[in-house]
Amino acid sequence: MIALSIKLPTQLAEQSQVVAKKLGITRSELIRRALIHEIEEAEAGLERRSMAQCLVAMQADASEVEANEALDQAFDEPLPVEDDGWWRG
Repeated sequence: MIALSIKLPTQLAEQSQVVAKKLGITRSELIRRALIHEIEEAEAGLERRSMAQCLVAMQADASEVEANEALDQAFDEPLPVEDDGWWRG
């Protein structure tokens, strides 16, 4: 493990100590957990942004729009009747 030295505003440092004590963990553990949470949230946000950019690009691509319309139409078609009941086990 790597040791880091950080500077926190006094109020944040005091709050972190109080919360850590209530949770029964060290302030270092609380800060580790908070950092892990924030990293995961940042990564998820970046992934959502990337997906949104891809969707915008797909909407601008006529071949993608055509493929999506074909999929939409396919979902409207009824499923074939299967009399053997294979899905029941």
